[in-house]
Amino acid sequence: MKRNLNILLLLLLVVATVACKNEQGHEHGETTAAEMTYTCPMHPQIVQNEPGTCPICGMDLVPTSAEGEAIEITEDLAFLLQPTNETVVANIGTLKPQLKALPASVKMEGIITYDERRIYSVPARVGGRIEKLFVKYNYQPINKGQKLMEVYSPELVTAQQQLLYLVQSAPEDKALIAATKQKLRLLGATDAQINRLLKTGEASYTFAVYSPYDGYAIGLNTSPPAATPSSTPLAAASGAGGMGGSMGGSTANPVAVAGPAAGSQLQLREGMYVTTGQPLLRVVNPEQLWAEFNIPAGEVTSIAKGAPVQITFPELPGEKLEAQVGFVQPFYEAGENFAKVRVYLPGQQQVARVGQLVSATATYTTAPALWIPRESVLDLGTRSVAFKLENGAFKPVAVTVGTAENNQVQVVSGLEQTDVIAANAQFMIDSESFVKINE
Repeated sequence: MKRNLNILLLLLLVVATVACKNEQGHEHGETTAAEMTYTCPMHPQIVQNEPGTCPICGMDLVPTSAEGEAIEITEDLAFLLQPTNETVVANIGTLKPQLKALPASVKMEGIITYDERRIYSVPARVGGRIEKLFVKYNYQPINKGQKLMEVYSPELVTAQQQLLYLVQSAPEDKALIAATKQKLRLLGATDAQINRLLKTGEASYTFAVYSPYDGYAIGLNTSPPAATPSSTPLAAASGAGGMGGSMGGSTANPVAVAGPAAGSQLQLREGMYVTTGQPLLRVVNPEQLWAEFNIPAGEVTSIAKGAPVQITFPELPGEKLEAQVGFVQPFYEAGENFAKVRVYLPGQQQVARVGQLVSATATYTTAPALWIPRESVLDLGTRSVAFKLENGAFKPVAVTVGTAENNQVQVVSGLEQTDVIAANAQFMIDSESFVKINE
């Protein structure tokens, strides 16, 4: 009895041990199935809980166990495991346009010339004949009040005789005498000449013409008149015998009745006749000079009156003049649109000379605008392009550029301050590429 009981207890112990092992094996199998994962042999970063294909290369996923040794993803390995397009995009530097105002400058080339406000014309008050000429060559110094010439004028002789007659016959008629004096003044006589006339009582047959300005004589034609085939002795005689010789009645003397146009040369000779209003002489005062420069029309809005200008002289490397812009005038000539910048030079300087070629730099501050580096813009000839980052890809957009300064270019339109663009637009294309822009 006791022996049977021991056998029964031994059988129960064996059954219990086997059942425990089966239960542990079942739990381990469930756990292994639940932790089973699948990965790509070429891209270990792809891990899924079920079989499938790799989204990168399309290979079938293989099972792997969580109990296996984990692979350490280093920086170099992570770079190699990136998709190709992500690697390229990551290597392209990007930036945003900056809103700012920059100091800018414009290089100009020009010439020194006279201040046109200081070029004066001395006209003939009356018609007559030049008896004696005291100004005979260009750039002859002239002072205010200096005698320029002596002119015989029948009209002036008659006016003098009328004044002498009134003073002698009707001295009480003050109003008429004053009117006659005023007539002489309008004909070019000075108060000193009128007083001398009244003192001597003799009419002068030649009246002196005095300069009302200081400066130098310019525009004189000092060459002799050219002979023409039609100049015959008879024509020459008729020209010398009366006013027709200088008034257009003969070809012997080419001086015309009307005064010469501005900038043309004046021809003065002793013995020639002049008409009322005809320019006798031009006088220029060189105390104030101009420097005139031509600039592109696009720079007109940048340079304003009063902008500082530094002028340099190619033949005098060490000399510089500080001046200011005095006037900006747009021009359109020969199909070219440009502007003329006029700079007034300091009056006390001794460097600038009329006719000198000079260089200048005008500085100014731009208005607040968007600026990007020059290499961020691709010039296609007819337009400029920048590459904007949208949805992970760079797309070309047309931009309008303005002033360029210090490797920066102003963006007038096409970009916003929040846009992200490629820092180097040249990196986005090669020699075989053709950029298409979506309008």
